[in-house]
Amino acid sequence: AERFAGISGSKENLAHLPDSQFLPPMEMNCLEKDVKRRIADAFGGRPMIIGRVANLTKELNGRGSCQYRNRCIRGCPYGAYFSSNAATLPAGYATGNLTLRPFSIVNQIIYDQDKGRATGVRIIDAETNEVIEYYAKVIFSCASAVASTFILMNSKSERFPNGLGNDSGELGHNLMDHHFKVGASGISEGFTDKYFRGQRANGIYIPRFRNLNKETTRKDYVRGFGYQGSASRLDWASSIKELSHFGGKFKADLIAPGPWRFGIGSWGECLPYHANRLTLNPALRDKWGQPTVTFDCGWKENEYAMRKDMQAMLDLGSATRKNLPLTALALQKFESAAQSGLDAKDCSELLVWWLSQGGRA
Repeated sequence: AERFAGISGSKENLAHLPDSQFLPPMEMNCLEKDVKRRIADAFGGRPMIIGRVANLTKELNGRGSCQYRNRCIRGCPYGAYFSSNAATLPAGYATGNLTLRPFSIVNQIIYDQDKGRATGVRIIDAETNEVIEYYAKVIFSCASAVASTFILMNSKSERFPNGLGNDSGELGHNLMDHHFKVGASGISEGFTDKYFRGQRANGIYIPRFRNLNKETTRKDYVRGFGYQGSASRLDWASSIKELSHFGGKFKADLIAPGPWRFGIGSWGECLPYHANRLTLNPALRDKWGQPTVTFDCGWKENEYAMRKDMQAMLDLGSATRKNLPLTALALQKFESAAQSGLDAKDCSELLVWWLSQGGRA
């Protein structure tokens, strides 16, 4: 799968972050390399690596390489970012056995009582509301976590009155996602004579370092978290709020790069809880007459304990910032959020800068 999709990254020989068949890794910029070195020195060799992303660093199967524009969300005309349009659909068309039907909402998987298996799907045409059935020997449900669960729960029959395959009643339970929005950013006074190439559609990654062995085991929570982030130079946008001059000097400032800035954020694992679930609401339906999805979930004791540790590591970095090239770590918001239990509303701006620089949550 990796060889088909095209994953760029570096081999690190970490048991908890297995290596794969990688394309050449993207390069860190000068500030990221410096932070990488300083983190390793300050925390006993802790690695900071370039992100592993589905962006080609060299041509693959007729797809072009990344042009460092960071416009992946708009659809890459070079096919460098892995997507159905760039990779899987062309491969399917090449077999001569693919028919693509747009504007089709899968409403149910059809179960044949006599054959004892799923035999097709029932779809709703999004434009005409026509209901159509298609049949096949094998059916793949590739609608991601929520929509795939919806389809299964909505596929009711005499054999499966609570949804296809839901004899256990567990379908819809144990909903999980990363918890995040704990981070920091800061300004570096160094590297003023250096810049970076393009808009890299990638960032740095600090792999999990908690609960890996006896030495890293925590008593207050299980599982772990990692950090993501990136560094870049501020630009002319910093002059918008207040203009102190005009004319030639103002024009010169518009093309002069600002200081380097480094931002980092945490992503933690969530445990599977039976109480965290999604259900179908037949009383509230969408425009096609389908029941809507209702979510009932929240973080528990383990996640909140982990978030305190996420923050503690950032506070440690702030307290020892002589070891880091950052002179203005913006931790005030994060510290106040930690003291109040790290409520999401108090953390809403933690990763704004990192996301604006091209990170993808």
